[in-house]
Amino acid sequence: MSEERDFVGKMAARSETTLHSTVCKEGILKNPIFVAPNYKCQFCSKVGEYAYVVAHMQTHEKTAVKHGDVTTYCKRCGLCGHFYRYQEWAEGLHNFDDHTILTLHLCTFLRQSVQNHTAVGRALDILEQTNQKKYPNHDSILHGYLHFEALTEHNYNFSCVHCGIHPPVVIMDLHKKGVFSMPVSDIEDPPPQFEGHVDIEEFWQSVDQEIVCRGFLQSNRENPCKVSPSYVKWAPWIGPLTRASKKVLNTEYAKLTAKKSVVEQADIDISEERLSSELMNLKVDALRKLVKECGVDSKGSKMDLLLRLREEMKTRSTYDKVFQKVWGASGGWAVIMCPCGIVNSVKFNIRAESPRDYADMLLSFKHFPNVVIYDFARGLVTHTNFREPERLPFSPFEGRVAAATPENIASAKRGELKINLSWLQIKKDPPDLNGHPATGSAEHYALYDTFHQYNTKDEKDALRLIGLVPELCGWVNSQIVEQLFSGMRKNNYFMNSLSPASHIFLMRNILHHHNEKVNQQALEDLKRVSHGDVTLDAHGKATLVHVNIPKDVDMADHCGEQCEALTMTSNLMPCRASWTLGVHHPLQEQLVNYVLDEDRPMNELIVKDGQTCLTRENFVSLGLRREMDSMVGNACFRLIKEIFQHQGKDVYIVDLHIPPTWLLPSSCDPFLCLPAVDGSLLLSEQSLLLDI
Repeated sequence: MSEERDFVGKMAARSETTLHSTVCKEGILKNPIFVAPNYKCQFCSKVGEYAYVVAHMQTHEKTAVKHGDVTTYCKRCGLCGHFYRYQEWAEGLHNFDDHTILTLHLCTFLRQSVQNHTAVGRALDILEQTNQKKYPNHDSILHGYLHFEALTEHNYNFSCVHCGIHPPVVIMDLHKKGVFSMPVSDIEDPPPQFEGHVDIEEFWQSVDQEIVCRGFLQSNRENPCKVSPSYVKWAPWIGPLTRASKKVLNTEYAKLTAKKSVVEQADIDISEERLSSELMNLKVDALRKLVKECGVDSKGSKMDLLLRLREEMKTRSTYDKVFQKVWGASGGWAVIMCPCGIVNSVKFNIRAESPRDYADMLLSFKHFPNVVIYDFARGLVTHTNFREPERLPFSPFEGRVAAATPENIASAKRGELKINLSWLQIKKDPPDLNGHPATGSAEHYALYDTFHQYNTKDEKDALRLIGLVPELCGWVNSQIVEQLFSGMRKNNYFMNSLSPASHIFLMRNILHHHNEKVNQQALEDLKRVSHGDVTLDAHGKATLVHVNIPKDVDMADHCGEQCEALTMTSNLMPCRASWTLGVHHPLQEQLVNYVLDEDRPMNELIVKDGQTCLTRENFVSLGLRREMDSMVGNACFRLIKEIFQHQGKDVYIVDLHIPPTWLLPSSCDPFLCLPAVDGSLLLSEQSLLLDI
């Protein structure tokens, strides 16, 4: 590895010492550089009189390689005689290997093509057919594009402008079909002293070096900077401000050891369960062929074959064979995302997924998230707490939202248990010891996503449901990762054919541009609504630093204490004066226009009131002569209930989704929805029943 770094380091050093361009447009002649008292050649270290240097430079021009209106000049080191070049983008060109030269416009076009799930080869086919021109070898252009991205300065922050660099709530899942070809048997076992700590900066720098080094090599020469999958040097990517240090965890080597503990057995169980579900998707002929390859009886129905193969998979050799056939050579890539859709971390698995992979990433974070949503939450908690028994990362209640008592479990199953985590909305004051910087809480929970929450067989997992936490219910989209994967699956046809280094390099780059796009849209929305300047604070969250107030707007028209007093339910009365501001309020008008703008996304979250989340689609019916959305009506009636309570009245409000069932054809009994105690109707003389 030191030799590889020296090779690339020498290339960079030689480039920096010459400071001369190798790529020139046709017709632009190079002149000698005046270095008193003589002149110096622009292409090498030759020094002499003007006429001598001019004649010398003509020899360079004779050996130059011409590409249309672009000329590439060779340069040679005066010490060792090695030919080299200096990368120059000032002319709008990217020189890959002195033979493949891309315009920056083409590079950005290929970037957008990849972002829109179009392979570089397909994009070039389109250009060839459109321009009626033959392009160079597509693989060379692909390597040239990767070379361009490797030399482009990307920060790869992987952080959200809403959640910051330390997200309190994260969602995790695996893109199991995103794989690269890899001979698993060729991976060497790690040395006995290896404890799973990998230098993340050194590893990803070596990946960049392999990409850059390709531009210096002839087609038949092996890359001295080649990066191959290894248990010792293979790291996830976590943003530089999110991770605790440059030393991160990757303990995939532990998957090779004999599974004896309960935790490690859980790793095998979940992997076999997922692999078995994938086997169900195979056609009978393909499954029968696989069974034969594993030396198992191939007679019988599809279910018979599955049962025999599942039993045989208990041996590691058969498991690896089935895994490589069904899942792909590598183990897919796992991500940790915030609820806004930003990827905070990605890990390219060498072997089959297990909770260990996510524990590696979470334990490498500087601040452990308060809420982790995963499709095998129980296994994640068991494994992580087993690895860190002194501090138990998931606590209290082993990551459940309440103690696993029979009463709590029964209440949760009935949907009656609600556990408020108010610090998700308002930071704890004072914060807990070692509390999360965004919430102030030192509590850490592991919950199931909504798609898998009923797949578990352990009744205690009823206390791991998102619906038990009002602050999460309706706000967190636990399927945000699946939505990301639905787009990334469109890349599999070209991503899965790349080498390991190219695969992980380009995939990280694609996710980076995805994050940048989502963050940019979020910042634009904030600026549009706030009419001010937005900046990022010390935790990476967007904050408003200056409000641009139009000159024709009076400061008295802006929201302040007077508006707060008018809108308090305790001050509202049953008269029109209490329901109007009575003055011109430009900001309120702008807010209403923004909410009712039908050109904006209908699913945009506008209001979160308790467990109710209202989107723009719910609001567009307001003020129009048509049916009002029942979600909005329920929220309005809750305000009315509060007003009546301030007047000393007892009010019961029927959910507006229920009254339509009183009509034909359902004809349900209205009294069935009224509250009752011991079978008696609970409706006093001063009680009011509000419905539509």
